[in-house]
Amino acid sequence: MKRSNSAHQLVMDSLTEALLQLMEKKKLSQISISELCEKAGVSRISFYRNYDYISDILTKYLLADLDLWWEENNNSVDIHIAPQDFWKELFSHLKKHERIIRLIYKSNESVIIKNIIFQSCGPDRTCDENEAFARAMLAGMIYGYTDEWIKRGMQDYPEELSIRELLSFLDRTLNKVD
Repeated sequence: MKRSNSAHQLVMDSLTEALLQLMEKKKLSQISISELCEKAGVSRISFYRNYDYISDILTKYLLADLDLWWEENNNSVDIHIAPQDFWKELFSHLKKHERIIRLIYKSNESVIIKNIIFQSCGPDRTCDENEAFARAMLAGMIYGYTDEWIKRGMQDYPEELSIRELLSFLDRTLNKVD
């Protein structure tokens, strides 16, 4: 059993690396499954056993990594208390995947990052209406902030801006409208 898991992981790793190499030369939308499988040295059946679309490779890879980071840091990074260093921790983690993120943005596929954030902390079927809207707003803010950081070169960000301050700003802005 362990052997098939490692073989399975080898296929996924080969597809991921082959995709990144191809994306260094062309946009994601220009890469075919046949070309990807040939570059990775795997069959199309192996591709379809793991993914529906080529973009799923990046989504699943980054989502699994982000979920692992969240689990490892759930004591130090808690959305409910919105620590001052949330962005620093998140962006430091994302910076480790700068190559992938830059290739995603070079291909005009920022929706992959949005989907990862919404899958990580956005609403799901178990949420009641209030929680669903709150989680959607939070995920949207995290995506917007992260997207702007990426577009600005993944360097500096206003460290003093916490999630709590973003929510407070939103509350003040909405109260001005009333």
